[in-house]
Amino acid sequence: MIEDFVIKEPLAFQFGRALDYEKILALSDEDFARLYLELMTEYRDKDGWWSNGKIPTCSQCHTEIPGPKELRCYYGNSMDASCFREFYEREGSKDQHESKLTKQYWERVAKLVIP
Repeated sequence: MIEDFVIKEPLAFQFGRALDYEKILALSDEDFARLYLELMTEYRDKDGWWSNGKIPTCSQCHTEIPGPKELRCYYGNSMDASCFREFYEREGSKDQHESKLTKQYWERVAKLVIP
């Protein structure tokens, strides 16, 4: 599912995979949750999290994050869902470098509840 939302020719200054936020924001809440869970599950698979004792901790409250459903990654910072909501309300929404689409994406992530 993720590959359907990757920009095939990212801008020269972008690092890693560039996502098409416009397409992502058009998803239903259920599909958005499914896509975000898939993105967080990639961290488990790529970084080996939640195996061999390698459990990520929240960069805000320093508690262990029990699984991909509770993980929120914001520019390299791992947070649990509740800390991310608080952090984004306090700090993230003020970021002047984010586009309108990117802000809408993060606002949706902040409200996200993955069943």
